Amino acid sequence: MSQSYAKEFSSLLISRSVGPERNSRSRPAVHKDWDEISRASLVILWGLLIYPRLDPDLDTGTSGVNLDQVHRLFNEHLGTTHQWKQVLKRLETYDYIRFAENKNLILAGTRLWTAVDAGQMYRTFRSSVLVRKMRQSNFQDEEKK
Repeated sequence: MSQSYAKEFSSLLISRSVGPERNSRSRPAVHKDWDEISRASLVILWGLLIYPRLDPDLDTGTSGVNLDQVHRLFNEHLGTTHQWKQVLKRLETYDYIRFAENKNLILAGTRLWTAVDAGQMYRTFRSSVLVRKMRQSNFQDEEKK
């Protein structure tokens, strides 16, 4: 895997900014100092779990994504299987993601909704290669049915 792929995706991550008056209950984005593979994973998972729910053209009515399919489609950005599993543990620890009962389905956690600036990310995703790849993947999945 080329580090440039992870760097390219990690640079798309836009965190929600905390105003000048920090509320004692507000938490800064934990992910802001994470490595590029972790940040790239957040971008990809936000795009797969949150973006389709905001974009009527992509909304499939499902709320989760298959763990193995995500790695298969985006492994050049997510690193080795071992790196991917480490990132998933970190994301689960900080409630960016949750696992369904079967542990092979990833669901959006609270922080994936709250720590990422959806307004900014939506505009970025609307015209990105990732969305085209997601649409193609959804299309291929629909053809198999």
